[in-house]
Amino acid sequence: MHKKYSNYKPLIESFISLYLLNALNLLLPLVTLPYLFRVVGASNYGIYAFVYVIIQYVLMVSNYGFDFSATKQIAQSKESPERISTIYHAVIASRLLLTVVSVGVLFVFALIFMNDIQHRLLLLGLGIVAGEIFIPVWLFQGLEKMRFITIVNVISKSIFTILIFVLIKDESDFQYIILLNSFGSVVAGIVSTLIAYKYIGIKPTKIGINDILFQLKDGMAVFGSTLGMNLYRNANIFILGIFVSDASVGVYAAAEKVIKAVQSVVSPIAQALFPHLGSRFKTGTIKDNIRILLNIVKKLAVVLLILSVLTLFFAPLIAKFIGGKELIYATPLIRTMSMVIFFGGLNYLLGIVGLINFNRQKDFFVYVMLAGVFSIVFLLLTVQQLDNLAAAIAMLLSEILLFVGCGYGIYRLYHHNKKG
Repeated sequence: MHKKYSNYKPLIESFISLYLLNALNLLLPLVTLPYLFRVVGASNYGIYAFVYVIIQYVLMVSNYGFDFSATKQIAQSKESPERISTIYHAVIASRLLLTVVSVGVLFVFALIFMNDIQHRLLLLGLGIVAGEIFIPVWLFQGLEKMRFITIVNVISKSIFTILIFVLIKDESDFQYIILLNSFGSVVAGIVSTLIAYKYIGIKPTKIGINDILFQLKDGMAVFGSTLGMNLYRNANIFILGIFVSDASVGVYAAAEKVIKAVQSVVSPIAQALFPHLGSRFKTGTIKDNIRILLNIVKKLAVVLLILSVLTLFFAPLIAKFIGGKELIYATPLIRTMSMVIFFGGLNYLLGIVGLINFNRQKDFFVYVMLAGVFSIVFLLLTVQQLDNLAAAIAMLLSEILLFVGCGYGIYRLYHHNKKG
């Protein structure tokens, strides 16, 4: 029994750490969002949300596919500290390179399409990008030592939350929200680097251009999938920011944050399973491994469905709690996106934990891109008639489409290897 427990100890630690982290992610927005909405108002919050989403695109390029490709590499290199150090430095170098390129493109975009207020917020938010480069979630997750990333996030998010209440006092202070995001991210990056070197055992390692090129090539398919996901997630706020009022953007951003907060109740399970099953899937047949995956999916589907139904039922109370009367208009948005909790959770399990661990990154990329393109087209065609409700519907339909794709991918893989 003792040996059996020791085999699952890293997984149990990951579960506990990720649950603490996601509890933080669930509670802190519920504390700060109502305050911010009342102090700065829906319009100013909408401006902040619009600029924050643009920064997320830079982060998306910087993250590339490393959160999954590098996690997988680390999980399969646990017995080689030298290899782990090489992966670490190659990924950091790759992220720096990608960040320089994406920030350059961002400045060109900003000069053409953004106004002075948005320019100011964008500059204040660049610290988010700088800090995130040095937060190696993929390292801690691949080693199944998630307690470290939990410590980092507790520190950074606590600093951000405290400073929100201390410094944001009236409407004009909304521009400093993103500065506080930057400060928290930079602190998290510094702490993460110290942990990596002192407690993980990362050593200064010489890397070459081939190491960087390998990381870029290995993460390419996952990056494509991440790009597709952002087409129907972060792109919603971006498109709304072009076509509807700042207040409508703020209401939608608040509603979307509620959905993401509820999703964080279950997401640590899937996040912890990714490296664990990635190591486990190296042995056994595809058929047996898919059976293991589907047994997990069946159990989590029940939890996800319950959370979706509860969110649907309590949507008016949630909206009123967050923003009072001003946010009551978010009720239909929350209700529409409530099933995103169900389908989004299953998509992570089938797509990320399943298809990527089965080396079917390209299949997953195709399904995600189809869902993302569908979302953008639907939103562009309906936003002027439905306002921000169009974004909520687009997100739900895209998650359903992606679920069908991922389910088909697993089904095809299972039957293709039925004789395995």
